[in-house]
Amino acid sequence: MFRKSNSNGNGNGVMKPTNNKREQIPSVMTQDMHILGNIVSDGNVDFDGTLNGNIRCSTLTIRSNGYVKGEVVANNVMIYGKVKGLIRAKNVQLFSTCNVEGIIMHETVAIEDGAFIDGKFKRTDKVHTDDESSEDGDFVFDDSNTLDAKVLENLRLIR
Repeated sequence: MFRKSNSNGNGNGVMKPTNNKREQIPSVMTQDMHILGNIVSDGNVDFDGTLNGNIRCSTLTIRSNGYVKGEVVANNVMIYGKVKGLIRAKNVQLFSTCNVEGIIMHETVAIEDGAFIDGKFKRTDKVHTDDESSEDGDFVFDDSNTLDAKVLENLRLIR
């Protein structure tokens, strides 16, 4: 009697879950979160807390109160807050309120006026998850899951 029709057009009122990562609701860590360890997600992360550890996800947004001390690995990174450590991402956006100290490995980068950056930019054609040094000093990346093993190893060390 009071059934709403859904947007997927099947008319039976049943919502189907979406598999599109862009439509997923992000995992949100608020300002009162203080994490000692690693965060691993297949989806999007909206971070406004404090992390002493590494974070790996599809899309990461570090809000103005967010602070990450460790390694960041993602396809897309948007930074409004503070990061100390290595950032590996396809697309990096640094906004005017950000404070980044460390190395930024990227395919594309956008920097707003006023962004504080103390470190080094390394443009790469293809960013992967695990770095090894090559003979010419450039970074070479491997598609293996060795970073996953390192994350698990780090989790064991925290106990």
